[in-house]
Amino acid sequence: MPCFVDGFHAGHCSMTNLTDCICINVPLQAGVSQCVQTSCEFSDQYDTALVSQELCKGYPTESRRRYSRIFSIALPTISATVVALRCWARYTVTQKLWWDDWSALIALFFLVVSCACGFANAGMGFGEHYWDVEPGKGKTIIQLFYAMQMFYTFMQVAAKTSICCFYYRVFTNTPFLLAVKGALVFILLHGAMFLFLVIFQCLPVQSIWDRSIEGKCLNITAIGYGGAAISIFEDIVLFIMPVPELLKLQLSRKKKWALVFMFGIGSFACIASMIRLKYLVSLAHTFDATWDNVDVVLWSSIEVNLAIVCGSLPALRPLFKRIPALLSTAMSTARSGTGTNRRPGAPTPLAKVSNHSRPSCAMSAESSPRRPILAEAQSRGFGSSSTVKVSHSTVDDRLDLEEGTGSRDDLEQQDWAAEKPAS
Repeated sequence: MPCFVDGFHAGHCSMTNLTDCICINVPLQAGVSQCVQTSCEFSDQYDTALVSQELCKGYPTESRRRYSRIFSIALPTISATVVALRCWARYTVTQKLWWDDWSALIALFFLVVSCACGFANAGMGFGEHYWDVEPGKGKTIIQLFYAMQMFYTFMQVAAKTSICCFYYRVFTNTPFLLAVKGALVFILLHGAMFLFLVIFQCLPVQSIWDRSIEGKCLNITAIGYGGAAISIFEDIVLFIMPVPELLKLQLSRKKKWALVFMFGIGSFACIASMIRLKYLVSLAHTFDATWDNVDVVLWSSIEVNLAIVCGSLPALRPLFKRIPALLSTAMSTARSGTGTNRRPGAPTPLAKVSNHSRPSCAMSAESSPRRPILAEAQSRGFGSSSTVKVSHSTVDDRLDLEEGTGSRDDLEQQDWAAEKPAS
């Protein structure tokens, strides 16, 4: 009662029109809600919410539920499309998926589940002001939000694991591969520690959503800050790691920086992490969790969505490279007026190269006139005096087409990577 009286005075409400004064004045309602949450027992808070709901029944309320639902559908749809194209391109070429593809699929799975929980939460009242949420639905909202915190950890770790596995498959420099392994171990340990803290943020765990149970809780705000800061650090490291290796490639400057950009677009996830941290900071002292948490949930999903999408773009390069050939074939077919004719010699998009036509690593410059010579190395198995021509643009070759047996060294050599910069 004192909270309402103080609110009436603060809002200069007339005793003859209290309902209109309270129910359309959001700052006044926020002040009363904060007073009730800090001064009353949970049972009293529940009773106050029932009275407030009945008093303001029929009055319009602010809502971000529609906003939350739209993003809960759009984000997993975008990620699912990109990951599906990634897996289709990889399987069409190699007849198998790699560890980075499976990790991306795991991240996508948890993103879909998390967004489904977010969509369901919006139906419960998540996205409305705390004092406008039906008291009976508050418990379910907290339970779903608790589950989403765990899903966030799973999908974040899986998305970053996918990037690490991609680096490990593409690059061959031993020191770099050791660095990738170290980064992966750090990500897994950080994820396990954060997951443990989220699960057991309060003891007993039921006290998280049942406020009638007295429990002891960790400082979840500090845990959120620490987790976000470490996540940003991981994003920066994953962005910087491949740059020195890419700059070593014997490519023209244009193609070299094109590769750097392709790998660097993953930094957008780092930007999303920073924006998420900003909302986490503003959330530290909120008393309107069902409204203010929308931004945190949204940017958490955007962060992982960007990690999945941007991490998949380099793996989609074989598909991107074959789009011109695909368009050329389609235009040729349209001109001929039949769907069975194709320009002689036109490449078939994403066609699996036969093992019989796979060029040998020992092929000389004369037998492969289109590929400039980038280095010479002693041939394995032909004596110490024999030499072979070897391209050092392995990274770009691996991006173009990986061999389907799982070998990290047996590759299809593509012309894109063979351009030597002018001296």
